[in-house]
Amino acid sequence: MPIKDKEIWPLIENVYEAALDESIWYALAPQIGSAFGSTSATLLIQESGQPKILTMTENIRSSMDSYKQYFWDKDVWVQSGLRFAMPQVRVSQEFLPDAEFQETEFYREWVRHIDIFHMVGSIFRAGQDDLGVIAIHRPRSAGSYQEEDKTLVARFLPHLQRALQIRKRLGQASELQRLSLEALSRTDTAIILVAADGRIIFANPDAEALLTRGRALRIQSGRLAAATPSDTARLLSLIRSASNMGEARNEPGGVMAIPQANALPLTLMAAPFRSAFPGLASPSAIVFIRDPNRSLSAAATLQALFRLTPTEARIAQALADGKTIAEIAADHRATLQTVRKQLKIIFTKTGTNRQAQCVAVILRSVATISRG
Repeated sequence: MPIKDKEIWPLIENVYEAALDESIWYALAPQIGSAFGSTSATLLIQESGQPKILTMTENIRSSMDSYKQYFWDKDVWVQSGLRFAMPQVRVSQEFLPDAEFQETEFYREWVRHIDIFHMVGSIFRAGQDDLGVIAIHRPRSAGSYQEEDKTLVARFLPHLQRALQIRKRLGQASELQRLSLEALSRTDTAIILVAADGRIIFANPDAEALLTRGRALRIQSGRLAAATPSDTARLLSLIRSASNMGEARNEPGGVMAIPQANALPLTLMAAPFRSAFPGLASPSAIVFIRDPNRSLSAAATLQALFRLTPTEARIAQALADGKTIAEIAADHRATLQTVRKQLKIIFTKTGTNRQAQCVAVILRSVATISRG
C-alpha cells in the first residue's frame, strides 16, 4: 500500500464513526485537510437546493453565513462541477484557468479573504435526492493539486459517499422512531410494549401513570403483572399468545377485563408487535389498556374545536367523563335548568341532537389525543 494511502485510513475510519455519531462530523474538516496535505476543507450536503454544512475548517467558518446566503450560487467550483459526471474528482484549474478565476465575484469577494486559491474535490450522490460536496483547499503559495492528489481523493470518496448514505438512513430511522413514540404517547389509550415473558420495553405516559398507581396493573421484577395471581397468569398467557403469532392456531393475543376496587374495570387487549425501534430491545407484543375511570382532561382542546366557552368546554368534558347532569350541576354550583340550557348550546355547536351523540363526537375527536 502506498504511503499516502495509509495516511487516509484513519480518516476513513472516522467518517464511518461519524455516520453513527453526528457530533463527530464537526471535527472532521481539519483531519480531511491534513490527510490531503492541505490547510482547509469543507463537506456539505445539498438538501432541497440548500447547502447544509457538515464540517468546515475555522478559516471558512467565519464567512459561512455569507456563503450560504449568497456565494453558494456564485461558487464557480460547485456550479461548474454540477455539469460534470458524478462522482468525479477535479482540481480548480479544470473548472476555470487561474487568470479567469481571479476575475470572478466568488474569488474577489469571498475566496481571497479566507486565504485559499487551489481546490481539489468532487460532487457526488449522498442519497436519493441529496448531493454531497467535498472541497479541499490550500493557498496559492502551496502550489496547485496534481494527478496523485486527485487519485488519493478518489480512493477516499467511495467511503465518504457510503458513510453519508448510512447517516441518511439512520437519520430516517431515528425520525421514524421519534414519530412512532410521539404517536404512542399522544393516544388516549395506555400502551405498553413487552417481550414474550412480559418484560416491559416501553410505556407511554398513560401507561406509566397506570403502573405507578399499581392497583389493577403493576410492575413486578421489570415485568407486567396484574393485582392478582390469576389475572397475572391470564395476562401473561395473552402476551405469550401474541408473541408466538406464527405458532398460534387461533387469533394471536386476546382481550380481558381486569376488576378494580370501587371503580369500573380496565379493559385490555394484547396483540402481536413485530417492528423494533432502533436502540430498543425488540418488543414481541403490544398491550392496549383502556381505563373508563380516566378523565378526558382536554377542555382547552374542546373549546378550540367546537368554539365553546370555557364553561361549556368543562361541561362537555364532564359529560364525556360519564358524569350525570345532576353531578355536573353540583360541580359547577349551577341549577339543573342552567346546565340543560348550556347542554343545548353544546349540542348545537357540536352538531349533535342528544347527550349520547355528543359524547360519541367528543370521544372520537382529536380531543382524546390532547394533553391540555
